Amino acid sequence: MVSELEGAADLCQEVMSGMTFGIAVMTLVDTDGQPHGMTISSLAPLSADPPTVLMRIGQAASSRPFLVPGRRLCANVLAADQVPQSMGFAFGSEDPFEAFDWEPTADGTPVLVGTAAHLLCEVERVVDHHDVSVVFASVIGGSLDKDESLIYRRKTYYRGLLPVEPGATGNW
Repeated sequence: MVSELEGAADLCQEVMSGMTFGIAVMTLVDTDGQPHGMTISSLAPLSADPPTVLMRIGQAASSRPFLVPGRRLCANVLAADQVPQSMGFAFGSEDPFEAFDWEPTADGTPVLVGTAAHLLCEVERVVDHHDVSVVFASVIGGSLDKDESLIYRRKTYYRGLLPVEPGATGNW
C-alpha cells in the first residue's frame, strides 16, 4: 500500500488504464466555419432529463477556444472498424477532414460517416480544472446506426463485449 500521495499519479494512471472506454471524436466548426475535431475517450452520460453528456479535453487542445456556451458540436461514437479515424483525429499528420468522410449538419457541424452513433449537442458550460476542461453539453439530436462501437482498454482497441451473465442489464 502506498501513502496517500506517494505514487498516487502512477497508481491513478494504472487503475484508469484498466477501465474500458468507448471512443468518440468530437467535431465542431470554429467562428470562421472551419471544421475541427479530436478523439476523446471521455464521453459520459450526465443526466437523462434533460439529456446531457460530459466530455473531457486538454486545455491545450486546438478546439478548446471554440467550446463556449451555445456552440454546437457532435460526439461521433466510433464504430468497431474505425480505428483509423480514432488515430487520425488523435495523432494524424494530415487533415482528418480530408482523410475521412463526413457530412455537415444544417449549421455546418461535422458528422463523421459510418459511426456507431452520433449525438448532436450544444455546449452548456465548460469548467477548467488543472490541465483539462470538462464540457457539459445538452443533447439535441443524433442517431444510433450500429450496435458495435470501438472500445479501448490498456492502450488497446477492441470490438465487442461479452456479457458477464445473461440478463445482467442496467440503465444510466
